[in-house]
Amino acid sequence: MVKIDVKDKKILYQLINNSRQPLSSISKKVGLSREVVNYRINRLEKEGIIINYPTLLQLGLIGIFHARFYYNYQFMNPTIKNELIEFFKKSEVVEMIGELEGSYDLKVTVYSESKSDPTIALKFAAFYEELQRKYRRYFDEQIGTFFTGSDIFDLIFLLEDKKLKPSFIKPLQNTNTVEIDNLDMNILRLLAGNARIPIVQLADELDVTINTVKNRLKILKDKNVFWKFTALIDWSKIGYRQYDVEINLKDYNKIYDIINYIRNNQHILFIMHSIGREVDLDFEFVLRDITHLQSIITDLSARFPESIKNFKYFSTLKIHKWSHIPFR
Repeated sequence: MVKIDVKDKKILYQLINNSRQPLSSISKKVGLSREVVNYRINRLEKEGIIINYPTLLQLGLIGIFHARFYYNYQFMNPTIKNELIEFFKKSEVVEMIGELEGSYDLKVTVYSESKSDPTIALKFAAFYEELQRKYRRYFDEQIGTFFTGSDIFDLIFLLEDKKLKPSFIKPLQNTNTVEIDNLDMNILRLLAGNARIPIVQLADELDVTINTVKNRLKILKDKNVFWKFTALIDWSKIGYRQYDVEINLKDYNKIYDIINYIRNNQHILFIMHSIGREVDLDFEFVLRDITHLQSIITDLSARFPESIKNFKYFSTLKIHKWSHIPFR
């Protein structure tokens, strides 16, 4: 485990919430010079605490939709598992691969449809067929789900102030898609892989003027295509783990009471909304350990004894791939 101090945590907090903000802005917020902030960020990157800087996009607004699959293995061995993960990594339609511990062994998010590019649906169908032919016998369970949205929180625990309450961003509820062209898509692809890429570099790589990039970024921002410029953290390096908690309800009418209660937890990262499997609530936390998780489950059980039917939970051991826009 890598030791970090309160100032490092405050820097991580700022990068997670807006990794595209300038160093001068971060330095003012954390009370350090620009040079010291730059040094600390470089150290956090070298230590592997900061993995990269993805841009989260409201893909539905540009007509791209995805689904997530959860897998439990059977007859599995290390050779086949590595081969399976490589199969997912090489696929153009796979957005994210997470190796898990708990209720599931693996989660894989895939691009399934695009209103502007019908080849995505065709490639998804071909990918799914090949997956079943090669690896179906190794799946005891494969559960598909479609996400209808997520609330993303600011992980306020990093500031080490118990009095603070988390804030969150809800996805834009909009059924109208945003028209984008090839230049817009290429800008989004570059930012999806590196939210901190400078405008000058964007212009150079796309062979357009700086003003063109600035104008396109403003339009995309005004149309809410950007959800969040963030940082992907290897929480295990600093003594934390990511846990998902799935809840089935006995009394569905209590769903918003539970959601509003959980929103005050400083360790909440996501509230996921989905259809397609028997899960009423799906929360994602960044926690110290399994004991920390059990305390949250015990608290929920005590506060909503007649509302909650059961819990499932799992933790993310490793992210093998995360590419937030297809065919990058």
